[in-house]
Amino acid sequence: MTTIEDASVSTTAAPTMHGGLANLDEEHSYWLDDVEGTVPADLQGTFYRNGPGRQMIGDQKYGHWFDGCGMLSVFSIDEGKVHFANRYVRTPKYVKETAKQQICYRGFGTQIPGGILKNVGRMPANPSNTNLVYHGGKLLTLYEGGRPFHVDATTLETHGEYTYDGGLKRSMVFSAHGHYLGQTGDWVNFGAGSLGYDKNGPKMCFNIFRIDSAGKVKKFGQLPIEHFPFAHDFAVSGKYAIFFVGSISMGSIGPVMLGQRTIGDGIGFDPSIPMTVSVVDLDTMQEVRKFETGAGAIIHFGNAFEDGDEVVVDAMFADNFVANDALSDVFNAKELRGGEFRRYRLNMASGEMSHEVMSPTNSEFPTFNQTVAGQKHEATYSAVSVENGHNSFFNGFQRVDFDGDIQLNTLAPGYFGSEPLFAPSKNSNADQDGYLFEVVYNAHEHNSSLMIFRAADIAEPVATLKLKHHLPHQFHGFWHDKVMLNDAR
Repeated sequence: MTTIEDASVSTTAAPTMHGGLANLDEEHSYWLDDVEGTVPADLQGTFYRNGPGRQMIGDQKYGHWFDGCGMLSVFSIDEGKVHFANRYVRTPKYVKETAKQQICYRGFGTQIPGGILKNVGRMPANPSNTNLVYHGGKLLTLYEGGRPFHVDATTLETHGEYTYDGGLKRSMVFSAHGHYLGQTGDWVNFGAGSLGYDKNGPKMCFNIFRIDSAGKVKKFGQLPIEHFPFAHDFAVSGKYAIFFVGSISMGSIGPVMLGQRTIGDGIGFDPSIPMTVSVVDLDTMQEVRKFETGAGAIIHFGNAFEDGDEVVVDAMFADNFVANDALSDVFNAKELRGGEFRRYRLNMASGEMSHEVMSPTNSEFPTFNQTVAGQKHEATYSAVSVENGHNSFFNGFQRVDFDGDIQLNTLAPGYFGSEPLFAPSKNSNADQDGYLFEVVYNAHEHNSSLMIFRAADIAEPVATLKLKHHLPHQFHGFWHDKVMLNDAR
């Protein structure tokens, strides 16, 4: 295993990541003219991101990082120029709380001020703040506790909740992590659901949706599950949807409905619950294999594909959920860590399951070239947390070749990164023929920059574009090969 890293890391005193939690209440639209280096001429399209744009309303803090209102950040790139715009998703939560300048809705870890009577019977609101996708001609913002919101890709105006012409019923929720199904043009997603009740309470399931390129739900299935897990993501290969049902339990919903606590208060890692893996055939929408292993949890997945009798899955494994402690007190969190980058092999013939560790560095937010989704890939990229004296947040990123070679880029103390995202170059014909985007928060100056790297060599950026302000730490994004936003055309 070969590792290339920045040897100039210093451990002198530097500010923490907490300034990156400050609100960005203003909405902007402008060209980035503070540029170091050269924006590649063979890079054209739009880099979208989503994440909480504010962690406070008025003088009230939300009780969990998951509860901040969703804000899109959009970088449009063409002819060596980059345009930036940000826009909040106009959910009912955003509109009402902005008008009143106070917390008006419950969240994953937030109660409405005023005690139990203010919260009883109220389910958490949907801030639509986790991810987004452009599929079937629609730009949709995603949050696993509700339905998507349709946002105009050319103006960023919010059109409201999206139901796939009724295919997503009012009682259903929709994950923030759908996945493309290889070269079919289909997109697959899931959401936690119920098959009814028995003497033990709700019978939990995953509702699974296969959506065609026109944006129609073409197949629907339900996978029964034995407990109510924290299920944030799954994997998709050429034939299968793969669900790692982990040991993080959501707890009883009763106290939540009674207003006594939040969902986040009841969530926890239960080492007595083994992690199971269900493999669902995406043609029949039926489970065809189930594996079981020791306790554990996986929050995010990379690519997956079939290799003979085996299904190969890249995933970020954790044996705890201490991250929730930081997420629920994010203004005071001392660190936020990820997991262990593992590659699993599931033998569909023998039922055997194995894994290898792909990187020794604490890792999260795995991404890869989406044009090879469901096929064997050359590289996976991820955010990392390294020990540089200021490891309170993701402070670097890595490229891990399929054969295990690693290139690690460690940011200087006081600089904090995000999910690295791959964009193919124009007329690309190779997996790594493209660029990597990294949005970096500079805690020394309280501003942010877009850094562009060659995907095959992430040692130094080819271009760094400084924004006129900071961007709050965000979650996920995607690349589209067209310039969508009217302001950038």
